[in-house]
Amino acid sequence: MSISKNEIKLIRSLQQKKFRMQENLFVIEGRKAVEEALGFGKKILKVFTTDEDFAANFQVPLIHSRDMEQISSLTQPPGYLAVMKQEFLELNSLVGKTFCIANAISDPGNLGTLIRTCEWFGVDALLLDENSVDVFNSKVVQATMGSILRLPFVSSTSKEIIDFFRLKEIPLLAADLNGTPINTFNAPEHWALVVGSESHGVSKEFLQSSATRLTIPSLGNAESLNASIAGGIAIYQLKVKA
Repeated sequence: MSISKNEIKLIRSLQQKKFRMQENLFVIEGRKAVEEALGFGKKILKVFTTDEDFAANFQVPLIHSRDMEQISSLTQPPGYLAVMKQEFLELNSLVGKTFCIANAISDPGNLGTLIRTCEWFGVDALLLDENSVDVFNSKVVQATMGSILRLPFVSSTSKEIIDFFRLKEIPLLAADLNGTPINTFNAPEHWALVVGSESHGVSKEFLQSSATRLTIPSLGNAESLNASIAGGIAIYQLKVKA
């Protein structure tokens, strides 16, 4: 049962964004997620577990539960933790037909769920602007349920994202309360859906650059939809119901 003090210090530091950026690392937890992570050899740095069988089967360090409590960001550590290398795509290397843009999404759970939803519906990549929460935040990672390992994503500025899609002649579609009902919209073959912040919706910069504003018609009296739920419904309509 071995983990060094330096390893504990490093892993604990990765709970803060500045150290994640400095080390270019992040942490993923949970048996299923760690098992998947083991299949990404180039991305994985180290794995720790409190499960003797798991340690023996995968030839990874077995550590004491007290040490796992020190390195886990969760209140009830699941006993499986992997330290991973961060990996972004360069904006100019992005290829595909359908994309989702996270515009100032600040809630980690919403961003994580949106990442998972994008993978489920086969969106080619997720782009995050400069005002969105760090994609490697532990709560984001947890909410993706492993999708963070598989879905390509790009981190860039709003201006660079807008310029990229303008150059590629791929229309931006903004999810907006005041727009065309999405169930009546005929989706083009290529598109990039912009999902805005929980509080303010899509930013003025993205709205002005969007070819179309799309709304999800309400059947009740709620003021608005959760950002990740709205994104999921819109992606379904654009991908499946087109």
